[in-house]
Amino acid sequence: MIISFEGIEGVGKSTQINLLKNWFENQNLKTTIVREPGSTIASEKIRDILLSNEISLSNETELLLMFAARAQLINEKITSSEFDIILFDRYFDASIAYQGYGRGLSVDFINQLIQFTNCPSPSMTFLLDLDVEKGFKRKSNDLKDRIESSGLDFFNKVRQGYLSIASSQPHRVKIIDADQPESKIHDQIISKIKTIT
Repeated sequence: MIISFEGIEGVGKSTQINLLKNWFENQNLKTTIVREPGSTIASEKIRDILLSNEISLSNETELLLMFAARAQLINEKITSSEFDIILFDRYFDASIAYQGYGRGLSVDFINQLIQFTNCPSPSMTFLLDLDVEKGFKRKSNDLKDRIESSGLDFFNKVRQGYLSIASSQPHRVKIIDADQPESKIHDQIISKIKTIT
């Protein structure tokens, strides 16, 4: 089973993914975490290019590199996985939100790339939603990578993109208010997971 986590910067995805991994493992389910872009040797090298502040990329190049990394990840680690549960730290919804809504590229074309790269659909996706300025305040001490440096207007578009995805697919995408204590968010995630396990 695939479960993905989505959201803008600073929403607490990594914290919640690790809490959920521990919960699944306590249920004796073999669980792994993958991140996008990344999680294979080739995909991590692509990640370095995508996030480097020293490289200028066109929006189209950014999109295609994201899918190159994703295709490799799916081929190496997803299609024939031995794990019961695969937790994605961002997945194809991120391309729709970031490159589609954020960069203004064709969402129809992005959906074609999702099909072309044989992306299996998650059983459930958690959208951790938070005001953009609050998200960046949480990461104020971190160095910003190339994408994180895209500005508040860009990230407001990304957030709206995520909310649009969630409103069109409420059966799969569950919105969680990320402006809550970590334990409360985790409890809400578990309650939703129990509806599909």
